[in-house]
Amino acid sequence: MLIRLIILLIIFNSKLVFSLNNNEINGKFIYDVDIEKNELYVFDNEISLTTYDLSNDRVKSKYKFDAFVPDFNNATWNGFYTGDFSLSKSVMNGFMDNLVLKKSENEKFYIFHDGGGLVMSLSNGRLKRLDNSFPFMNKFLGDFILHDKKVYHFGGYGLFRTNNAMLNFDENNTNQWDEITFQNEIPNELSLGISSFNSLLTKDNYFIFGGNKFNNGNNYKNESILKFNFKNYYWTKLGNINLDLSNESLILGSGNWFYVFGKEFFHFIDIEKSSIYKYKYKLGFSPTDLSSLESFISYNNTFENINTLDISDVTLNIFKNHNSKSETVILSKYKLGNIIDLDSISELPLLRFEQSRNQFFIPMLIVLIIIIINLLYVGLNKKTVSEPKKLFSFENNELFFMSIKINLDNNSLEIINMLFKNNSITSNEIVAKLVENGLSYDYASKVKNKIIESLNEKFEFITSSSEPFIKISKSSQDKRIQILSLNNK
Repeated sequence: MLIRLIILLIIFNSKLVFSLNNNEINGKFIYDVDIEKNELYVFDNEISLTTYDLSNDRVKSKYKFDAFVPDFNNATWNGFYTGDFSLSKSVMNGFMDNLVLKKSENEKFYIFHDGGGLVMSLSNGRLKRLDNSFPFMNKFLGDFILHDKKVYHFGGYGLFRTNNAMLNFDENNTNQWDEITFQNEIPNELSLGISSFNSLLTKDNYFIFGGNKFNNGNNYKNESILKFNFKNYYWTKLGNINLDLSNESLILGSGNWFYVFGKEFFHFIDIEKSSIYKYKYKLGFSPTDLSSLESFISYNNTFENINTLDISDVTLNIFKNHNSKSETVILSKYKLGNIIDLDSISELPLLRFEQSRNQFFIPMLIVLIIIIINLLYVGLNKKTVSEPKKLFSFENNELFFMSIKINLDNNSLEIINMLFKNNSITSNEIVAKLVENGLSYDYASKVKNKIIESLNEKFEFITSSSEPFIKISKSSQDKRIQILSLNNK
């Protein structure tokens, strides 16, 4: 019986592994996948781009790009790339581990530095640098998003903390990264930033869950599902995901779905249907070592409608080291129908706690009653002379306008701390501090202006004050210098 089982496992595994028709991938590389075309794109340290047809495991095209000299001298690259620098195999080997390849909707390829900043394009036989910024912007382990022919970057880690900034690359204009202004308060789960999360883009909706947030040496896990809409720049918290994210699961986002390869069970997440489908693994498949390997999901060549899916035909692709060749990988392919028991399916709710109408209504009713009682109390206890209320307070890195807490990102918190520690401070000092924290000078100036404008608008709305929260005046010594101070400090 044991011998028969071993033979079956050998036959089973032999059908799963292939080597892209003997087109092995050598050396370091980055990749991306087009699920509708069923194509794999590999950019390697030879500065070449290879397109593989995943339906027949053959090479469709291979193009080697010319090494390039940067088109402009960017001072922020001094000491990193200098002189007549041009790309070569040895140079690419040095920083390939920090690059990300993305194919856009208009058949254009981008290469990004995973810390943000650097943007290169592959087109017309040239590998060309597009951006005019720092080679990285302390946004490691964030996420690059291509939507509606625009490039975005969200979250990331740098300088011992995570961030929650959504940046847009202003291509063909300034060629710099500009911060997107959200149209509502960000969820508390993002107040300390986030990195290493799982993401999915469906039409205009961007979903994330999992990930970590770091601040002052503390690490917090995110268990919520959050949605960002690219049409109205609005964040929504859907709730806590109904999965244990503490184990080292391989999580892949593709199409409209997440695929979670846990140690004991496989979960298929359909966010649009608010459902999780749970399956057992078949005998002979062990998912324990998947989390450390590069993997992606692909579909058969008849995949035309992204809203319909036969999960048995979905393919898990894993890059594995070649057994006899160093620095060489082959691609192993697993049909989900061959590794999970399709009959073992059970459906779970997407969110850990499904909230009823009463759960929303009762808190709102309590708040309404408190407001009415407070208005009655104020009306009955009016005094001809009353002490002015304190319009704002700032303690333990928390800012309140009246009694309302104001969410602060890392840059806002930096500026508020500087203003509370000084009676007045120059605009240049604030910009210098943001540059010290890793922002470019132009970007730091934009961030400073947006933060002050946003805080003043919220202060005026909440307190009905005719005076701004942050006052701006000109220096008596030099009219070109702006002086910032807090209202009624």
